[in-house]
Amino acid sequence: MPAGARDGARVWIAGAELRHLRTLRLGPGDRLIVFDDGGAEHEVVLERVGAQAAEAAIVGSRRTTRESPLDLVLAPALLKGSKLDLVVEKATELGVRRIAPFVSRHAIGRGGHVERWRRIALAAAKQSARTTVPAVDAPVPLAMLLAAPWPGLRLLAWEEEGSRRVGALPEAAAAVVIVVGPEGGFATDEVEAARAAGFTTVGLGGRVLRAETAAIVAATLCQHRWGDG
Repeated sequence: MPAGARDGARVWIAGAELRHLRTLRLGPGDRLIVFDDGGAEHEVVLERVGAQAAEAAIVGSRRTTRESPLDLVLAPALLKGSKLDLVVEKATELGVRRIAPFVSRHAIGRGGHVERWRRIALAAAKQSARTTVPAVDAPVPLAMLLAAPWPGLRLLAWEEEGSRRVGALPEAAAAVVIVVGPEGGFATDEVEAARAAGFTTVGLGGRVLRAETAAIVAATLCQHRWGDG
């Protein structure tokens, strides 16, 4: 679980992590693993579990290599119902560092559930033994997403792109943002706006994928090409 706060050789655990600790019925003397924002893991021994926070002593620290070297941002359109919950969960398991939802013309989903998505990302990071939890942004209009100063490769997955695939792109990339559309797809002028903003359109294969499947496939292909997949 993430560490709430660290001061030298001690950590304090609060909030949702304290509730999780209570659910596991952990108490003084029990050992567990926490990680910090810098990507380091710490083995700690619980010393006190209070009403507002738990206190633990660090008995060992190490840095791991479970995080992908690729700075990958997945930008999925808002989807109907709880479909984006699945995208957030699987993107976290796949090592995506940031999830940046957006609203486009043909998007069916309109509501944003950012706090829920962040809880899902945290749970998925724990399950997959990641040392960092991906950032989950509040949804923004597509135009705002395209105008952001993204580093590295800028990609847009488009079902009508028949010739260019992720595997044909340059072999080296340290940072990638890939935009994936909604159930209704992108409008032609949205694709042109993306190209004007420096995005390259790519296809994800010869079959028509559901929007949530396309987002997961896009993250997988990027990790396979440039990350640790």
